[in-house]
Amino acid sequence: MPPPLLSRDPEGYYARLGVDPWSGPGTITAAYRRKARLVHPDVPGTGDANSFVELKQAYDVLISPDRRAAYDRLSLRQAAMDHEPGEIGSTPFPEMVSPVTRHPRWRDLPVWLWAGMAAVLMVGVIEIGLHLTSKLTEAQRETNRETIPATAQEVPPAATPAEPVQVSYGPAPVRLAGTPNFYIVPAANPAMLWRADETKHALVPWGQLPPFSAVQGLRLLKSSSMVEVKVTDTANGYVEASRLTPGDTAAAARAWCTFHAGPTPANGELLSTGGHGQARLAIDNRSGQPAVVKLRSADGAVVASVFLGPGGQTSMEGLPEEPIRLEFATGEAWSRACHGFTAGMRAVRLTNLVAIGSLLGLTIPPDPGIAAVELSDQAFQHE
Repeated sequence: MPPPLLSRDPEGYYARLGVDPWSGPGTITAAYRRKARLVHPDVPGTGDANSFVELKQAYDVLISPDRRAAYDRLSLRQAAMDHEPGEIGSTPFPEMVSPVTRHPRWRDLPVWLWAGMAAVLMVGVIEIGLHLTSKLTEAQRETNRETIPATAQEVPPAATPAEPVQVSYGPAPVRLAGTPNFYIVPAANPAMLWRADETKHALVPWGQLPPFSAVQGLRLLKSSSMVEVKVTDTANGYVEASRLTPGDTAAAARAWCTFHAGPTPANGELLSTGGHGQARLAIDNRSGQPAVVKLRSADGAVVASVFLGPGGQTSMEGLPEEPIRLEFATGEAWSRACHGFTAGMRAVRLTNLVAIGSLLGLTIPPDPGIAAVELSDQAFQHE
């Protein structure tokens, strides 16, 4: 019997977007936008926050040449581990033949089998991530703490050397010591953080980790499905593997912004106001994406900001007469919590300070001849 085809999608990123492993960036972007319009949390009936976070996670990896190359190398490495030494798998591209009979389809599989496959995939992803990032010695890997039971009630949040994000959307994420390679996925309750009590030979509660907290996973304890994580420079703790997903600090921040995106603004909706006057500004969004325009004072404070849909127009009234700086951004899935787009954001600032009264209007993109520079996402999101 010939060996099976090599897997090109161990974490399901290509499957989430519904594209082939050899698809180009244009195909990947189009697939993301098509599915995002269905699963975005604000879409009635089909919206689902978890599905959108998973879709965004896959898009962030596959749209980046470096991260996609690393993912494809991981796919080939994982496939190679599944073969006997010296065995050569067949080509990953199936022959194009016309079937004469109906073959079983993925959607024909029973629900319990899908659930089992998802559980196996989650444990496999955790194990691969830990294998690639762990710096433990063989002696540490062979310790017998896998048999320590975990029994305790909920406790207050852990006191950690974290730098919480100052937000008003529930418990703020924290970042533990080390180089994060996982973050806490959202659920009904915060994730429990455990510590080992050697005298009792048991895991006791240390605290709770809010969703999207970034951690460095060290190893997987197979017998208890716990992941050992770095808490301080001298102490480690434990978190259930099912509460973790691969991702660094930046990925955790993007997921947090997506989860707390809030309702999609209406065309012409004012997102912030801080100045008063008699000036008026007409804005015409000629791009095919949503846009947000921000007006800043000379010292960088946001005077006002407004949302425009694709091809939308609006007029801002009561603006101050003093010179201001205009900037705008386009993208997908505006996040009210982070003041920026969570996907495909491109921000631009007009170079010169302008008086609103001297402008006939603002078009997006700006008319040729108007000096402008690109902004980083962080600079545009700053309020």
